[in-house]
Amino acid sequence: MKKIIMFGGIGLVLIAIVLVVVLVILPGQGDKEKEELKFPLEEMYTNIPIGGDEDGYKILKVQMTIVYTDPDFLEVLNKNTDVIMDFVNGYFRDVSLETVNRRNGKERVKEEITERLIELFETDSDNIRGVLLPQFIIQ
Repeated sequence: MKKIIMFGGIGLVLIAIVLVVVLVILPGQGDKEKEELKFPLEEMYTNIPIGGDEDGYKILKVQMTIVYTDPDFLEVLNKNTDVIMDFVNGYFRDVSLETVNRRNGKERVKEEITERLIELFETDSDNIRGVLLPQFIIQ
C-alpha cells in the first residue's frame, strides 16, 4: 500500500513538471520580443498653427526618433530621411497647437505619425513600433 502511494505521488509530481514545461516554458520560447531599434532624425524647426489660419503660427523645434524592429529596415529609413523630414514638417503645419496641448494630445500626435509612417513605407506595426519626441519645444 505504501508503494502505491509513493509511486502515485511521484507520478503526480512528474505530471506537474510536464504541465509546467508545456504550459509555461515552451510557449515563451516562440514569443521572444523583437529587439527595438532606434532611428533618430535631425532636429528641425517648423511652423505649427496656433488655431485657425487667421491666428498665425508658432515655431516648433522637434526631434523625432523612429522605433522599429527589422534591422534591414534601416536601409529604407536612411534612403528616405528627406521624405520623412518633409512628412513631419507637413504634418505639424496641419496640426494645431490646440490639438497638441489637449490632454494626451502629444501621445495622439505620436500615434498618428506612427500610423502614417506605417502607410508611407507599406510596413506594419510589428516593424514600426512608434515614434519618440525627445525634443518638442514650442516658441
